[in-house]
Amino acid sequence: MSGTNPVFLVRRAKKQSGNKDAVLWCSDDFEAVNATLDYLLIKTGAKLKDYFKAVATNFPVVNELPPEGELSLTFCDFYRLRDDNMTWEQIPGVTLPSSDAAAEARQHIVDGVDTRTGEALEEHTTPALITVATLPFRQRVLAQFIGDGEYLYHVDAVQKNEIVRLEMDTDDAYVQNLLLAAENVEPFKKAQEIDIHRVVNDLKKAFPNNGKTPELGLVIRFFRKWFDTPHIDRGLLVKEWSTGNRISKVVSPETKEKKEELPPVPAERYKRAVAQTVYNLNVESCIARMYPDAEPGSVTIEQLKAAKNLIDSRDDVQAKVIKVISHINDILEYDALSIFGVTRAIDWTDCLNIGPVILRDQARKWLAENGIYSNGKKSNGYSEWEEDPRAARHSETQSKEEIGKQLAAQRGEFVEGISDPDDPKWVKTETSQHSTEKELVKNVGNGIFDVTALIQNSATHGTKKATETTSNVQVQETVSDEKQAGDALHTGESSLETGEESHTGQQADVKQKPENAHQNDESAHQNAQKVNQTEPEAQSDEPAVVYPAYFEPGRYEGLPNEVYHAANGISSTQVKDARVSLMYFNARHVEKTIIKERSPVLDMGNLVHALALQPEQIDEEFSVEPVMPEGAFTTTATIRAFIDEYNASLPAQLSADDIKALLEEYNATLPAQLPLGGSLEETGQSYMSLPEEYQRIEADQKQTAVAMKACIKEYNATLPAQVKTSGSRDALLEQLAIINPDLVAQEAQKPQPLKVSGTKADLIQAVKSVNPEAVFADELLDAWRENPHGKVLVTRQQLSTALNIQKALLQHPTAGKLLTHPSRAVEVSYFGFDDETGLEVRVRPDLEIDLDGVRIGADLKTISMWNIKQEGLRAKLHREIIDRDYHLSAAMYCETAALDQFFWIFVNKDENYHWIAIIEASAELLELGMLEYRKAMRAIATGFDTGEWPAPIIADYTDELNDFDLRRLEALRTQA
Repeated sequence: MSGTNPVFLVRRAKKQSGNKDAVLWCSDDFEAVNATLDYLLIKTGAKLKDYFKAVATNFPVVNELPPEGELSLTFCDFYRLRDDNMTWEQIPGVTLPSSDAAAEARQHIVDGVDTRTGEALEEHTTPALITVATLPFRQRVLAQFIGDGEYLYHVDAVQKNEIVRLEMDTDDAYVQNLLLAAENVEPFKKAQEIDIHRVVNDLKKAFPNNGKTPELGLVIRFFRKWFDTPHIDRGLLVKEWSTGNRISKVVSPETKEKKEELPPVPAERYKRAVAQTVYNLNVESCIARMYPDAEPGSVTIEQLKAAKNLIDSRDDVQAKVIKVISHINDILEYDALSIFGVTRAIDWTDCLNIGPVILRDQARKWLAENGIYSNGKKSNGYSEWEEDPRAARHSETQSKEEIGKQLAAQRGEFVEGISDPDDPKWVKTETSQHSTEKELVKNVGNGIFDVTALIQNSATHGTKKATETTSNVQVQETVSDEKQAGDALHTGESSLETGEESHTGQQADVKQKPENAHQNDESAHQNAQKVNQTEPEAQSDEPAVVYPAYFEPGRYEGLPNEVYHAANGISSTQVKDARVSLMYFNARHVEKTIIKERSPVLDMGNLVHALALQPEQIDEEFSVEPVMPEGAFTTTATIRAFIDEYNASLPAQLSADDIKALLEEYNATLPAQLPLGGSLEETGQSYMSLPEEYQRIEADQKQTAVAMKACIKEYNATLPAQVKTSGSRDALLEQLAIINPDLVAQEAQKPQPLKVSGTKADLIQAVKSVNPEAVFADELLDAWRENPHGKVLVTRQQLSTALNIQKALLQHPTAGKLLTHPSRAVEVSYFGFDDETGLEVRVRPDLEIDLDGVRIGADLKTISMWNIKQEGLRAKLHREIIDRDYHLSAAMYCETAALDQFFWIFVNKDENYHWIAIIEASAELLELGMLEYRKAMRAIATGFDTGEWPAPIIADYTDELNDFDLRRLEALRTQA
């Protein structure tokens, strides 16, 4: 170290990383100390992107100061920076590791003499003991590791130094695997000290530390099974594992018999949501090794990140794994379960000392027996490799003479007993043979290769590979070790001979441009289609598409809206919400106390967007008002007209007048009753008209009116009664039934006319009673409005307007070309990281086009500016872009999706006034959007780190007049 002043640096860890803050001090310049701090952090396995930039502070003078040049991850557990971010202070309520009792004892001892007793003390140093339970988790594990079977409650300084040395020794693979496995097993991290002691010692029994390091995934599996096993059975578990029997749990014989009786339950196989790539193959194999219990479709974000970190660290074993399996010719066509299975079927413990050909042969055998392609079909096998002499030489011991003959035959020489003397090739020259061979891989320019011939001859496309000449076999083994078809297109693959990996940016390019890897799919599959065209079509239900819970950085096509909006990463809409205020961002996207539900009310912009960009998917999101069929009843008048027409077609019924006439005619045939009379004279006349037998008043009796009326009544009672001729039709029918029941029965058999009065619902029911197939507009519209599928409702008028807008867009000379370009891609999702903050981001431009390497993006926007004068229209559109942060979204799109140019397609949505404006985002406008985007992302990152989400206004202020109000004030002052 130089004689300069010491520099004390601190690197604060980002909150989401879960790491501890790091400090380091050295007597050197800032740049040198900063570089040393970065190096030591990387050496511990941490990533610089998980930390903020290093900051120099005042030098603290405290007992807990770490040694010069040594990285400390515990200093910030006891001290913190004050508000000036320069001065250190002790955290209130935190007990420092230095002992107050020891300090007090030192005050009574001066130069070896006890000041209280005056006695000279002998030199005697009591070792300071540290309680193991107070150490960090990794050191607690190592404390039990160095205990040699003894449970350690405390460790002294020597043991502590040994623990620290082991923790920092990255070359000790056994210890590092132990620590990594312990940190990746949740029960281990929550275990008590006695359980840590037991599991560490059991690991040493199962995998003795004799120079042979167990694989990380195997250690993780052991720890998981150990904690899952009851305490009484752990001894048996360790015993089985120490003999090489990797059992999952100790099972009693009775349980085994019961399990054998149960029939296997077939499970639906997991299906990837995106096309398989070499990088994804690397991730899947890594997860399969690290997490023996992980299954496709249920992989957690932590497991994905751990696999990615292991790949980025260029682990030798994982590099060997991907080197072995990635060069199996059809490995990318297998489903995820097959990749997990073949990875776990091979013992990678000593793979660095085993040739890749042997391991690849084991992988082929497993895949041939158990592999399933992504389309659900069983593996085609590798018959061409079974016939290859290379496969035989790994399984059989051959003499030197036999090997020599085979090598001679491989060189193209005629060997008796091996070569076929009748083979026509022995009468042809080598030159003629090469001239007639078909070129398998053809360069068509611009870095693109036509691999049609190569793929058509592969076993994965339904045809058996042509018999290879011996020389071709040799070249294939030596140069590429069965390099798969299309390897030239996968730039993210590592080199076989050098073991070097391409830059991760190239891997991202592979995922962002899958069309490059599949540009010859149509021609490549022609042969497979010809072979399979005579086979019956398989009737199998495709498994439902399962989308990952976490999206790795890259390009994804075909993601549904609900999947994209629920995915990881900060979108441009969220950045705009953060510009409203961090308080609003937190409430809507972090705590989710503000929930914006999707409204079924039509947004014309969404409808135009769908019609212009994805018209084939219009029915998936929108429900259009049904067209009324011909003859449907739309109004009350049409219902009444039908009822009147129906009633008129019925046989005529007797009216009330007709019935009354019949009744009166009947009554006319009956004898008339004698009137009682209103006077004595009239009553006497009626009495004299009575038959003699009813004239009951004797001659000598007085003929009073009462007596005469009694006789008249008696006579009238003997006469037949007349029917009533008044009342309603039903009452008259009742009277008619008395005298003519047959006529009334005939009347009742006639169909009744429908009622023409009542509510609209009553009239509808009346029509349905005679015409059940009748269609009513109200019922159709009610069923449409119920909207059981939750789609957006669109009326016929709205659809007509949207179709007119679509027509205007397609007829526009520029917009039409953009929207119908053959190389366009719509609603493509991109996931990535913000370079400055490390936060995950995602974007989804409406449209992207690749024109000879120039990537163009575009967004379609609907506006309503029917009343804006032509001279002010451009300024209004610019204000629209700025106010709605369209420029910020464009900058975010260009950054994440690697776009070179960006356009907005504005279309006016007012009825019959659909003008279109194509606006390109200038470089200055994109720069402004990028700077505002960076500022918002920094604010979001600060909010996540501090947990503080300030309101839009946090300080009191005085309201001041603007320029306009000041001019008004001056004018009014002048008038006053």
